[in-house]
Amino acid sequence: MPNLKLFFKTLYLSFFKSEGTPGRLTPKRFFILLFIFLAYPLWHYSIRLAYGLDNLFFPEYRQQQVKQPIFIVGNFRSGTTLLHRLLAMDAQSTGMTSWEIYLAPSITQRRFYRWLMKLNKLVGNPIEKLLNAFDKALRSYSYMHPTGLREIEEDGHIFLHLWSSYNLFAFFPFPELVRNYIYYDEQASEDQKNHEMNYYHGVLKRHVFASGGKRYISKSPTYSAKVRTLHQKFPDAKFINLVRNPNRVIPSSVSLYSNHWKTYGDPEEEYPHSGSEAIMEQARHWYIHPHQYLKRLPPDQYLMVRYSDLVADPQGTVERIYERFGLEITAQYRENLHQESEKAKKYKSTHEYSLDQMGLSDQDIEKKVRKPAAKQHIPLE
Repeated sequence: MPNLKLFFKTLYLSFFKSEGTPGRLTPKRFFILLFIFLAYPLWHYSIRLAYGLDNLFFPEYRQQQVKQPIFIVGNFRSGTTLLHRLLAMDAQSTGMTSWEIYLAPSITQRRFYRWLMKLNKLVGNPIEKLLNAFDKALRSYSYMHPTGLREIEEDGHIFLHLWSSYNLFAFFPFPELVRNYIYYDEQASEDQKNHEMNYYHGVLKRHVFASGGKRYISKSPTYSAKVRTLHQKFPDAKFINLVRNPNRVIPSSVSLYSNHWKTYGDPEEEYPHSGSEAIMEQARHWYIHPHQYLKRLPPDQYLMVRYSDLVADPQGTVERIYERFGLEITAQYRENLHQESEKAKKYKSTHEYSLDQMGLSDQDIEKKVRKPAAKQHIPLE
């Protein structure tokens, strides 16, 4: 079941307490909210129906094990997407694409859509053309990494199925909604953790089953808050913690969320102050908490990676991860990795922002984030 308490709290804040926030109720915002709140129950229960069909037609998936999954964690804008896509290029591994997360988390849905695409080819491929046009529009809109329905994506969005995720902040800019998700390991109840981890485990079992038992690769910045919960659910999991200079991460994250809020509403400020404060709080904890917990794991289950090392030498970083975790690199993957590594080195971000406009300063970031992280021996370049 979804988190109904949070769902109705979100609805109440959105329609009755949004004045003076980035989610203020304008005509544009009203119609977006109307769509979200009407579509969500249909989306959620259609997925639940598909899960029921999985149990009827593919009951063997329940015996599927999710062995030694790899979780990539770290703050937003820390290179998690780059590393995720490099690791998922290995034919021995698998991750979830956007269409699998949002449209087909069940085996039944995937079989149906694949059958539909075969039928589509017989009538001139109109669906494929529509999907290509949609992906093109999505890429032109995206101010983050390249996005598309068939691109591998952050599987933390699975928890949107349950209306229980820090990612709700992108649509609903009310810090009080998501503060508990900043401190998930400490503040979420045991009942909530058990319910959500069981749901997540079920989705992963279906995906790994449909992928022929491959090694599962996950990435989500939001998992930085729940590394202990994930480790308890997947005791043999391996974790990669990406760290980047907070003076780059925090302004970039503020800019990212400000763009989200402009897309889904009409904020009066370019960079809302309340949002910046929440992101600063989130960034501080997500720098410190993952390493505090994960450093206790055996060496073959945890590795901290600097963003600067990843972008300077993507292939070397991946090879170091494989060596640390005792994984084999095939000749084909090494060749593909080399080609993608060379492309990644040439990438130049066009994401621009101003600390002054955001009401931030290097001194604030030093005091609130860098110094607390340094005390935990986290090597921020």
